[in-house]
Parts: sequence; structure tokens; C-alpha cells
Amino acid sequence: MADPTAEQLDLLLALQATDSRVRRLEHQLQDLPEQRQLDESQERAHRLLRDHDEVTLELDRASAEQRQLERETDVLTQRREAERVRLYDGSIANARELKAVEAEIQTTERRISEHEDLLLETLERVDGLESRAATLDAEQQELRQSVAELETARNEAAKGILAELAELRVTRYRQAAELPDDLLKRYETTAARAGGTGVGRLEGNACTACRLEMSMADVGELYAGPPLTTCPQCRRLLVVPA
Repeated sequence: MADPTAEQLDLLLALQATDSRVRRLEHQLQDLPEQRQLDESQERAHRLLRDHDEVTLELDRASAEQRQLERETDVLTQRREAERVRLYDGSIANARELKAVEAEIQTTERRISEHEDLLLETLERVDGLESRAATLDAEQQELRQSVAELETARNEAAKGILAELAELRVTRYRQAAELPDDLLKRYETTAARAGGTGVGRLEGNACTACRLEMSMADVGELYAGPPLTTCPQCRRLLVVPA
């Protein structure tokens, strides 16, 4: 593989400068006060949605329990009334059967009373859950409005940064397109491994990527070698000036 030309190495360093600037601007975007407020509001919106889902599920269960108790209470009430009719319509022929009907009526009334108590508790729980769901609905609506306002404020604050980022991405595309594919791949692979900085330049006795100083013997070996090598300290690509 032929050594890169001086122009290609200058372009590689320019690409690194562009990428570094893009990372700084992206960090600025994430660190905007408006962005932090927006992130906090969106996190709160997620919590509200989760809480609302949990309340809705519990409300569905309580409502189903209410309907079941109401159906069972209706059945028991009909059974009691039917037994009362038998008790007084003269169809019972002996005392033993009469006592059995009276006992059945008493048992049924006790079960009706138990169901009514459970139904009252369930209705109170349903009312509480419906109130909680309505409160969460109102909070979600209010928060959606707040998020929309924060997004507008964030976009306004980020307008200049976004404009510069758009320009830098066009520049980056052009710079990358002018580099040989193998050189671009080496740079991007190294940058991905090394936190975004893939190449430095030898200045004095240090690499500009890691700022670690080298011995004069190491520097001498670098100057005697190819114009593009690897930093012995950080293992990033290293441009050695002529």
C-alpha cells in the first residue's frame, strides 16, 4: 500500500477536525438547559404513562369484579324472592319442607348481605381509581403542552448549532469522499475504537491526539519512518510532518 500524499494527510487531519467539532456541537445540544428540561419532562411523561396504564388495568379488574358481584347479587335476590313466594303461596305441604325453605331464605339473605358489602367496597375502589385516572389524564394533557413548548424553546436555542452542524456534515461528506477508501476505513475504524479521535499529528515530542510525550529516541524513529504511522502511546493514527 502506497504512503498517503501530503495533501491526503492534510485532508485526513481536516476530517478529524471536522469530526471533533461535530462531537463538541452535539454535546452542546445535549447540554442545553432547554434540552435538559425537555429530557426531564419526557421522563416524567413516561412515568405518568406507566402509572396511567397500571391504574387503567386495576380499574378494569375492579369494574369486572363489580359486574360479577352485581350479577351474583341479582341471582341471589331472585332466588330469595322465589323461595318467599313458595313460603306463602300454599304449595308447601309439610312442616319439614317449610323449615327447609325458611332456612334457605335466611342463608340466601346472608349471602346477599355479604355480596352487598363486597360490592360497596368495590364501588368505592372503582370511584377512587376513576378519580386517579382522571387526575393522571389531566396531568398528561398538561405535560404534553409543556413538552411542546419546551421543544419549541429547545429548537430556538439550538438553531445556530443545528445550522453549523448541517454545514459541517456537508463538509465532512466532501472530505471523506476525497480520501482513498482504505485510508478512510483505517481512520474511521480507529476513531470508533478510540472515542471519536482517530488521528493525531506529531508536534514536538507529543501526539496531538493523546498529548502524551515521547522520548527523543521514539521521536527520531517516527521521523525516520513513513508519514502516516501509529502513535506508540495511544495506538491512534499519527501523521509525521516532513
